[in-house]
Amino acid sequence: MMLASCDEEKIVLLGGSSVLYGFNTDDIQRSLGKPVFNVGVNVGLGFRYLLDSVEPHLKPGDQILLPLEFNQYTNPVYYVFGFGIDTFIYRQYWRNRGKYKQKWKLLLISLKHAKSSATPEKLAKRKVATLTETGCYLGLNTQLRDPDSLKAIPFPETFQETNAMKEIAAFVKRCKEDNIRVTLLPPVFYAKEVPIAYLEKIYAYFGESIAPDLFQLDASEVYDSVYHANQAGQTRVTNRLIQLLEDLKIERNEKRYEK
Repeated sequence: MMLASCDEEKIVLLGGSSVLYGFNTDDIQRSLGKPVFNVGVNVGLGFRYLLDSVEPHLKPGDQILLPLEFNQYTNPVYYVFGFGIDTFIYRQYWRNRGKYKQKWKLLLISLKHAKSSATPEKLAKRKVATLTETGCYLGLNTQLRDPDSLKAIPFPETFQETNAMKEIAAFVKRCKEDNIRVTLLPPVFYAKEVPIAYLEKIYAYFGESIAPDLFQLDASEVYDSVYHANQAGQTRVTNRLIQLLEDLKIERNEKRYEK
């Protein structure tokens, strides 16, 4: 609804919950002086599921930032939470069933997650955050989980092209044809060990040269997940993104002047 109601050229941060927790789009909007929207939704939807709702509202002149979680590149393009939404909320499973593989497995995971998400502790945690008009979480100025107790990000041992990578590349191509700028970025994340060589291959696949640890959190900046920043971490990485966007703007202006 936010995207559909905006008639101006806008910046859209698109990805999983690391976007929701990691970037203060209110501050980015104030700093850059143009509409900025945080479309951070659980990575478990799958990239194509996310695009189905978002892409129709993108217009020429928009700028899309993709700080995608590393799992986004390897997850199915229609995944477990999309399956759960279509099955239990929208009740449109039969119309969409062809999108999902291993349906019984997704059903069991969906039921297990629904049960674990309804605990009083998790319900209380959700009430702590403030969801702003630009779509980001604010006010998470505590640390609910010991970073050492969190399950590490699963990285494949070797690089291999996936269906998700093909979908992302196709999206970037469509945007370029429609005069929509896309910038691929690393996610906001916490990890003790980062397989830099593997991640560099992912970004090279898209023709990008990016430092995978650009938005890496330190232990004190973790909220409750390896992809969730608390307020201190969010402030730091948001300022870093603002500086990056300002540098990119200067670079584009210089190239335009040279032409």
